[in-house]
Amino acid sequence: MKLFTQAPRLVRTIYAVRTGAFAYCFFALGLLLWERAASPVAWALLAAQFLVYPHLLYLRVLRSGQPRKAELDNLFIDSTLCGAWCAYFGFEPAVTYGLVAATMLNATVNRGMGGGLLSLGFSLVGALAFAAVAGPRYAPEASDLVNAAVIFGILAYTCAVGYVVYRQNRRLRDARDKLKASEERYRLIAENVADLIGMVDHNGCWLYTSPSYDRVLERADLEVGVDAFRRAHPDDAGLARMVVGRVASTGRSREFALRLVDREGRMRQYKTRIQAFAGDEGAVGAPRERLIVASQDVTDLRASEERLVLQAHALEGMTEAIVITLADGTILSVNRAFSDITGYQRDDAEGQSEKSFRNALQPEAHYDEIYAAVERDGHWSGTLWSRRKNGAVYREWRSIRSIRDRDGATTHYVIVFYEVGSPRHYIGNFVARP
Repeated sequence: MKLFTQAPRLVRTIYAVRTGAFAYCFFALGLLLWERAASPVAWALLAAQFLVYPHLLYLRVLRSGQPRKAELDNLFIDSTLCGAWCAYFGFEPAVTYGLVAATMLNATVNRGMGGGLLSLGFSLVGALAFAAVAGPRYAPEASDLVNAAVIFGILAYTCAVGYVVYRQNRRLRDARDKLKASEERYRLIAENVADLIGMVDHNGCWLYTSPSYDRVLERADLEVGVDAFRRAHPDDAGLARMVVGRVASTGRSREFALRLVDREGRMRQYKTRIQAFAGDEGAVGAPRERLIVASQDVTDLRASEERLVLQAHALEGMTEAIVITLADGTILSVNRAFSDITGYQRDDAEGQSEKSFRNALQPEAHYDEIYAAVERDGHWSGTLWSRRKNGAVYREWRSIRSIRDRDGATTHYVIVFYEVGSPRHYIGNFVARP
């Protein structure tokens, strides 16, 4: 049973049809042998041909390195042996028509019109071979019972083959419908995805581009066979072609930054990934012919990162100390001025509670009043006494502002302070006037 399920579908189908049809042939031709009072040898040959022979052929196919080809070749063995049986029965018309037509039909369905004609030729070879050994004879002596059994068998076999073809057509139709639905889903994804998705050959020339590319590049830049990186920044184009070559030869995907000049002349920045198709190894030592290129536009992200870097530099350069905390008071970030004023390093403060640096120079109730004002008004400013890490006391001016989300809930606090009367503060904020 395991061997049966492991065989190709075509092999299993032909085996099942052959086994059933030959079993019925044993019954119908057995009636003719019974009417003619055939010898035990004839009965043994009939049983070997129509009851044992199908299973021997199947075992031969299972042991073959090419089971499909072996099974298709078996069809001509069927034709040859059935032709010999036609000659044995004296070319009785119903029997001859049934055996020859059945083998021709099976060969035509599985091998085309050429296969049907070859089947007819092999049937003729089998008949001539038997006639050459046993002598030719014509004996149309079948009874009505035998003729009826043969005609019924022909009709049943034709219906069985037709049903097999019908099932195959249904499977093909279902496969086409699934493929069409899959193609439609892919089309919708490709047409609506924001990322750029393309396919290039191992030389970096276009094989396919998704519709999203039309929003970035001209159609002339996207034609099949055109250099995929001709609109890339010169420094990036060489890198991109080198990456294509490496992925084509190794099959390992790679990521890199790519700058493209769009159709309006603007420089766009992309995070690009090139990878080979799974299972597309090709010949040993040969480069892969198809590679996927997926690019994500990160222009706005890069611009935001640059702005954040500039803002960070600006905060670091300020003479006022800046502390950013979560709503629960956990310190997220401090600038350099915080360390200069308080003596606490960045690692001393970040991750700690802001309350740890209040120094008990004002009562806790005073801080509660300050944060109540911040919650009420969104900000507070005033002077406080504070203590540095070395124990020195100083007076500071402090501003606290809350950051709120769309629902009005406080998510962060921004605290800005400086030492009152410190020359460093005035020098840092001095602006020369003409």
